[in-house]
Amino acid sequence: MVQGKIGIAVIVVLAILGAAVLTNAAAATQVSQVVYITRSKACGCSAKSVKAADAAIAQVFAGPRQGLLKRIDYDTDRQAAVPYIGEFRLIQLPAILFLDGQGHLLWSAVGDVEQKQVAQKLDQLGG
Repeated sequence: MVQGKIGIAVIVVLAILGAAVLTNAAAATQVSQVVYITRSKACGCSAKSVKAADAAIAQVFAGPRQGLLKRIDYDTDRQAAVPYIGEFRLIQLPAILFLDGQGHLLWSAVGDVEQKQVAQKLDQLGG
């Protein structure tokens, strides 16, 4: 009889722990912050790419999504951009990084940042 009660207690504890792990896993795959690194003083062919990406980001992150976005201009705030460039090995700008609550990279786009692709990923990752 005691052995049966212990078995039931173990099953209940495992079920609770399993639910907690699933909840944490779901939260970890949700976007918590979006970092967009751009260049205000880009020139030549890169200026065209930067302007297009800036417009795409402005469209996607209008309204309630605006709170997710951290916009960094490499040309005016290099100190803020360098940690992201180093950690995520960015070799080209503009770049957009989707991060979870722990700062882990969920998705990124570098160079050509397309509005449709960014919006789809944001929807997919719960942003």
